[in-house]
Amino acid sequence: MKNSPPLLLTPGPVSIPQSLLQILSEPMIHHRSLEFANILQKTQILLKKMFQTKQDVLLLNSSGTGAMSAALLNTLLPGDTVLALCAGKFGERWADMAKVYKLNVIKLSTTWGKAISPEELKRTLKQHPQIKAVLGQACETSTGVIHPVETLASTIKEENPEILFIVDAISALGAVNIPMDKWGIDIMIGGSQKSFCLPAGMAFITLSEKAWNYNKTAELPVYYFDLKKEKQAQSKGQTAFSTNVSFIRALHAFLLPLEKEDGLKQLIQRSEQLSQITLKFCNILNIDIFGKPNSPSVTSIQLPAHIDGVTLQKQMEKKHKILFGGGQDQLKGRIIRIGHIGNTSVSDLKKGLKQLSLELHSMDTQFISKKNIEKALSKCF
Repeated sequence: MKNSPPLLLTPGPVSIPQSLLQILSEPMIHHRSLEFANILQKTQILLKKMFQTKQDVLLLNSSGTGAMSAALLNTLLPGDTVLALCAGKFGERWADMAKVYKLNVIKLSTTWGKAISPEELKRTLKQHPQIKAVLGQACETSTGVIHPVETLASTIKEENPEILFIVDAISALGAVNIPMDKWGIDIMIGGSQKSFCLPAGMAFITLSEKAWNYNKTAELPVYYFDLKKEKQAQSKGQTAFSTNVSFIRALHAFLLPLEKEDGLKQLIQRSEQLSQITLKFCNILNIDIFGKPNSPSVTSIQLPAHIDGVTLQKQMEKKHKILFGGGQDQLKGRIIRIGHIGNTSVSDLKKGLKQLSLELHSMDTQFISKKNIEKALSKCF
């Protein structure tokens, strides 16, 4: 037990299955070899199923934030106006990034813990007809909220079909049904450390035909994240620069089940199951859910004012080797975020929720009773 790995119940990174760890440790092959070209091309075909798109999905050596940067740099002009949908830390990241690239940023903000309103979006678009792109999240990972992406996309299209809708789906892909082409998303982004069951360090991005047309006139300075260059290389089974061969081999193995007709559906259902169990468990214990509507990929629970979430996290790690996500920025110490993505099993979740509730009981016996913990465990597992 002393050397057992910690149980990661965070919304990323996630525990890596032993089968993928084995692949990650295999001897290196060259990234310009025919063997690697074959693996890369097969992987890209499978990624299309994950993104539910006919467009090419490009692989980048970076965190998801690198792909967010690439989305802006490859489609916009200096001084273009963008609308950042801000409902948490990662919405704010869109706004901060766009300002760095000298874009004119308008923010549509809502209270952290709530979703962006399509009505407010429509009103804002009418007030600012110069907007070239809308930047948003599918899941605001910092709060646990799922945004109404389909409705937001249709609202943008109705107001001005020339506006780009750029969606950070990093914590949603594989946990939420997001059919990119069907919903009319122009750029969608993923990250390896979430449902893909890999370490952080690889990002995925795909562009619609409309976004590629924007690319033809884009003038922001870009070199490493030049998507036109990457598309040309990756169409031939290569990458524009040296790439992480080990990651892509493991990614290919992870994606293989998607070849089955219901492969993606089963992946999504696993996250939905874990989410529903967590919501039911918290309801029995009268623990408030912070983010509403709640994302299947992560549940944020709200702590009583007298319980410090930072201390709670430290105790869970030190005493039980279980890690949860904490609150960020203004939510630090106020919420605990429970991930439902990747390789997490029902038994993993049971262990985590049991120890979390017992730790909360030890911090405040009036808040949660042992009798209710036993009741929640029996009804949920």
